[in-house]
Amino acid sequence: MITLKKLDTLRADTRMRKIIRLLESCTRSGVDSMEYLSGLLIRIADSDEPRVTPDTRSRATAMLNRSSADVWLLSDLTYSLASDMGASFADWDFVNDQKVLDESKRQRFPISLVMDRIRSPFNVGSMFRTAESFGVSNIYLTRPGAPVEHPRTLRSAAGATQVIPHFSGESYQILELINDLPIFALEVGGCDIDSFTFPSHGVMVVGSEELGVSPELMKRARNSAGIVSIPLFGAKGSLNVSSACAIALHQWVSRLRS
Repeated sequence: MITLKKLDTLRADTRMRKIIRLLESCTRSGVDSMEYLSGLLIRIADSDEPRVTPDTRSRATAMLNRSSADVWLLSDLTYSLASDMGASFADWDFVNDQKVLDESKRQRFPISLVMDRIRSPFNVGSMFRTAESFGVSNIYLTRPGAPVEHPRTLRSAAGATQVIPHFSGESYQILELINDLPIFALEVGGCDIDSFTFPSHGVMVVGSEELGVSPELMKRARNSAGIVSIPLFGAKGSLNVSSACAIALHQWVSRLRS
């Protein structure tokens, strides 16, 4: 950990960015030294960096008057300072020495996901992130759809594209790869998710934002494990595809675990 003396040799904006990371570390791992934390707080409160707002300075001053570190106040201060400096706020991920997601921390289930012509890079990335969190083993993307390499996909996936094996291809290519597995589709007009019989292994198909699951994949699902639907009770009548995917994956994995 950088010393306070060394911290003072840094340029004002660089010093504040370094302090953001130090505060993040304190929030995650706990405060080893109140004296050191107080030194960081003083440097925020007295900073000559013009982007540090009065609100952030007052948060730092308020914490200086406390005898112990409050993790919620510390987190609020960190976020406030990061917002002032335009810094990204890091997720609490398990990463390895190469600073990518640590695959050894993943629990995998014998389940796969097909993203059928998903057009939005944000949705593709969001579903990658959800799939990684719920132990999905493989992802298949039918073309045309948003590419995995799209900057917005990578940003919303938050590293998940690096640890889940995935393949992009035409529908017939995807069907060949999953042909011997139980397949079900997440689509309207199917069995209520609360009573649906999820297979012990297999593939879930999630369709495009505009038209849903394509006819060829719907036919394969109907002849296999079926169609599952999420009951809705609002005036909107639909969910974002990535939100629906998250709900269904959670239900599937919960049944497998129980």
